[in-house]
Amino acid sequence: MIPARKSALTVVFGKMKVADQLNLVKNMNVDRETKDALRQCFIASMNYQSTSKENLEKSKTLIRKTNGICEISSRSAAFTAGSALKLKRWKDFDEVLPFTICCPPVIQNSLKIMGLAQQLKFDEALNELENVLMLEEIVFGTENYCVSDQALDILCDEIKKAEDSIEKMKRFRNLQRIVTKYNRRTTKTIDDLLFSPLRINSSSTISQSSSLPSEFLNSQKFQDFVKDIPYQK
Repeated sequence: MIPARKSALTVVFGKMKVADQLNLVKNMNVDRETKDALRQCFIASMNYQSTSKENLEKSKTLIRKTNGICEISSRSAAFTAGSALKLKRWKDFDEVLPFTICCPPVIQNSLKIMGLAQQLKFDEALNELENVLMLEEIVFGTENYCVSDQALDILCDEIKKAEDSIEKMKRFRNLQRIVTKYNRRTTKTIDDLLFSPLRINSSSTISQSSSLPSEFLNSQKFQDFVKDIPYQK
């Protein structure tokens, strides 16, 4: 585990020029591995804004080179999944989505529902929407356990366009009412969520694990780490 710093930093995306962002990372009082992860995250965010196949491939290369999983690398993966979503590159989307596991759940859930909806996998998308209601709210007073209205709108529109979708629409409307009742919706778009500030504190260290995401999730190291993820507020 990388030695932790006592101070906390807040990283804001998309507010500065590329050179200024990279220079900011260079001057941060954090570990070299954390600087590398932040640099990759800034690059992934810029590639997301460009929406080109070439830059998507560059972001995927960065994700593959990641030495471990933390909220910083997970945000990089989220930007990359967002790029694949905009380009409708579903194989790439499915490849990088598991690496978003340390993002606030609202980011991963919204991306997943949007991707499944646009692939016309309505049952899976509705299951994911149902799973939002099952999330245990650990950090209160945040939107971490919500789903973006943008994801709901896309799912609704795709179901409307499909044939023989009356039953699926009924299920969607029922789930929509429930997530509304229990305040599990956010008006933030996927862009708003992806570019939300990233807070780095002593728990934002990179786990030096070469395990695949599914294996890493079952490790005690991950269970201890995830309790202290610096959720957005």
